[in-house]
Amino acid sequence: MPEIRIGFRLADLPELAVFSFVSTSWELAAELPALAAALEVAVVPALGVLRCEVVGFITRSGLAVSYRRPVVEVDRTQVLAQDAVRLAA
Repeated sequence: MPEIRIGFRLADLPELAVFSFVSTSWELAAELPALAAALEVAVVPALGVLRCEVVGFITRSGLAVSYRRPVVEVDRTQVLAQDAVRLAA
């Protein structure tokens, strides 16, 4: 199981602290090369959005399953969800 750690600062209060987001998501692990490439070409400090999307589905046996999928976006000018946190890398 992967363990991804992302350090970030809040864009509106960068002096507050460096926060850490930890995830064991295989989907996020697969997206790391694209995230690294986006951070390499981003203007420093890079602004982005870190949010957790709710994913839900019904299994074949009829059981409702839901989980949160982490999403990281870099250099987006608009926050896509109210529960998102603006961050600066």
